Amino acid sequence: MVYSLAERNRRLKAMDEMIGREGLKALLIVGNGAVGVRAYGCFRYFVDNRVYYHMQAMVALPGQEPTVCCSTITHLKALNSRNYTDVRVLGDNILSGVISILKEKRVTEGRLGVSFEMLPSGWYMQIRKEFPKLELVDVTEKIFEIRATRSEEEVELYRKCAKIADAGYAAVCEAAKPGVYEHELAAVLDYAMKKNGAEETFTLLSSGRFSFKNNGLSCLHFAALPSRQIQTGDSIAFEITPRYQGYWTQMVRTISIGEPSEDFVTMHKIACETIEETRKLLKPGAPLREVIKFMMNYISEAGFVPELPCGHICAIDLNEGRVDPESDVVLQEGMAVILHPTILTPEIETGIFWGETYLVTPDGGECLMESSKDLLVF
Repeated sequence: MVYSLAERNRRLKAMDEMIGREGLKALLIVGNGAVGVRAYGCFRYFVDNRVYYHMQAMVALPGQEPTVCCSTITHLKALNSRNYTDVRVLGDNILSGVISILKEKRVTEGRLGVSFEMLPSGWYMQIRKEFPKLELVDVTEKIFEIRATRSEEEVELYRKCAKIADAGYAAVCEAAKPGVYEHELAAVLDYAMKKNGAEETFTLLSSGRFSFKNNGLSCLHFAALPSRQIQTGDSIAFEITPRYQGYWTQMVRTISIGEPSEDFVTMHKIACETIEETRKLLKPGAPLREVIKFMMNYISEAGFVPELPCGHICAIDLNEGRVDPESDVVLQEGMAVILHPTILTPEIETGIFWGETYLVTPDGGECLMESSKDLLVF
């Protein structure tokens, strides 16, 4: 079980209050293992069950125990262990089951809360056909308001996940040398993180010599595909991203095989300085857009060109909100924010890759990783 009974009840209580505030007859949350970006984690946030195949769903009415729909006996056992007492095993006919549950609970008119990002179009059309008096209302942002309040249990999961990222970085640094292939480094990184408890990983990697004039360090790419061999003089960039019991953290690093170029040293210095100054602003109540405007101004005043992406908020979804000057997010204590500024010159299309995950605290961003921020040379 990922979170405690007290944490489960805290989340369901917040959900119940939201249903009341929004005047909903019921809430339908879909867990879909194939789609979703920001809202992918809404189902797992409340139900505490990973949808790794096909679909699941939850129907919640105010003041009642939610009904959870799954497709197999395996999920039934998992959901029962999470203190759900009304679990329906429906095979591949999840939608038919949801429609039956709505009828059973007399949710045939009024307002039904959904996340349109996660609701399949076929479900939408069938529900509208079955219940012409039922209004489907998108409450995705209302759910995110609940998810934005982090508990001590969530913060502890961040900390454990960050240690897994540290272990991955240590392993890949040990393996990095001339002659090794990119995909071999990706395998080392993935193995180290999963050995230390990651339920899944997201790895990006690139290599090439970094220079302001003839830059050979390409954009990060999915590391399982290319078979480029590392050479002396190369820089190797990693996006190291483990998930632990549902929660993501990320560390971004670039190392040097052989002595780094002066340009690499310069870029590393400005990247670390930018992050250090920006993380001081990661305090509760701070508008995220103002934090990122500061970051981009800092880069510009240093004589470089700031570009997006600069990072993102992470939790059950790896990207719960982009770090950009248009963000409406107001930081709350316990949020985790990944800072990895994109710093360029007019001549290059990609800089070095650098950053890590910071916890929002009253004293500013607390770095969750313990790995060195030095430019490492092998």
